[in-house]
Amino acid sequence: MTFNIIWNKHKSYLINFIKTKINNDHIAEDILQEVSIKLVDNLRRKTEIKNYKAWLFQVARNTIADYYRKNKKHSELLINQPENNNDSSACVCDLSGFVIQTYLPEKYSTPLYMSDIEQKPQQEIAEILNLSLTATKSRIQRGRKKLKELVSDCIDISYNKRGQVSDFQLKTNCELPQELKTEMERMNLLP
Repeated sequence: MTFNIIWNKHKSYLINFIKTKINNDHIAEDILQEVSIKLVDNLRRKTEIKNYKAWLFQVARNTIADYYRKNKKHSELLINQPENNNDSSACVCDLSGFVIQTYLPEKYSTPLYMSDIEQKPQQEIAEILNLSLTATKSRIQRGRKKLKELVSDCIDISYNKRGQVSDFQLKTNCELPQELKTEMERMNLLP
């Protein structure tokens, strides 16, 4: 798919979503533009994106969070409020991010989250964490392995060509931790 087709299909939904989290129209437009730039960049890099809508909403959520982090307006942060529409924008990224941050040791969760959820390049992650590129790549791979081991009893996980989580299916007759069930229900990911 081309940028214009993807963007024209989702742009109005994205700006409405962003405006529910940001009370300034100019800043909301800036965030929308940042999301579009990230889409262009990922299309140029030929990143495998199975669900453009879910990916775009996750990038929008991350960009909004970055805005609040940079501006230290955590008290205004509305990003974790549940959506009021039935067309859920939750994606596998949301659940993966929750599991990564909740169940993996910080040594692995931080670089893995930045790589697979925030879609940051590994070189940038290395610089942010003050690690060598080799150490960063190693922690990301170990984090992926630990994540796979952690959830393989209950969840079948699909990965894209880059080794990033792209989809999941719950196995039958598996008892999930309550906080994970609660998070999945909040995201409307449980049947």
